[in-house]
Amino acid sequence: MILSTFQTTRSHAVWKLAFRKGAIYLRITESQNLKFLNCKILQISESQNLRISESQNLRISESQNLRISESQNLRISGSQYLRISKFQNLRTSESQNLRVSESQNLRISESQNLRISGSQDQSQNLRISESQNLRISESQNLRISESQNLRISESQNLRISESQNLRISESQNLRILESQNLRISESQNLRISESQNLRISESQNLRISESQNLRISESQNLRISESQNLRISESQNLRISESQNLRISESQNLRISESQNLRITESQNLRISES
Repeated sequence: MILSTFQTTRSHAVWKLAFRKGAIYLRITESQNLKFLNCKILQISESQNLRISESQNLRISESQNLRISESQNLRISGSQYLRISKFQNLRTSESQNLRVSESQNLRISESQNLRISGSQDQSQNLRISESQNLRISESQNLRISESQNLRISESQNLRISESQNLRISESQNLRILESQNLRISESQNLRISESQNLRISESQNLRISESQNLRISESQNLRISESQNLRISESQNLRISESQNLRISESQNLRISESQNLRITESQNLRISES
């Protein structure tokens, strides 16, 4: 990779990156943040939908498992409390719906398992709305498979800590909107594969730091808009391959520091525009 052109104006900054297969443009606009923290693993595959809106909290603690399979619906709304503690198992099977409404809290602690499986209806939705808290901590697994939707809205926070795995597979979408925070820490990996969409809008922060990997492959789209920050620090790798698009617009900042690698291959577009 050769840095062939660097140009700065009052309105915008453009880096022209020349590769073997042609020139790629890096445009940066309106101060957005993408930070990589602590080698964690976020895996998203096969165009699934993860939607989080309005600063809500998703916490996973104490080596628990949250598994939702075969397009099921988990809805929690309206400030109620759902607590499961001390090695308990919550399993829902055969086209069932788990709905909790009116500001409730879903807390699962001490190595418990939340599993929803078994020939349930397709394209079901996992929705958490109205300032509810979903906390899962300490090396737990959140897995959502087979075209399911995870939506979290209205001032919730998605936090995943201590070597946990977030895997979303089979044609799902990851969308985070309206001033929400996505923080992933301690040696995790962010992987997005097979024509998936990562959209973060309206002053949200995606922070990943300390030797983590952001990989986006096979015609995927990474879009970050409206005063967000994209920061990559401390020997991290940003790889985008196979005709993917990275677009960052409206006063965002792209910072890459301390022996990091930015690689874009096979007719991809990296665009960051507007001042």
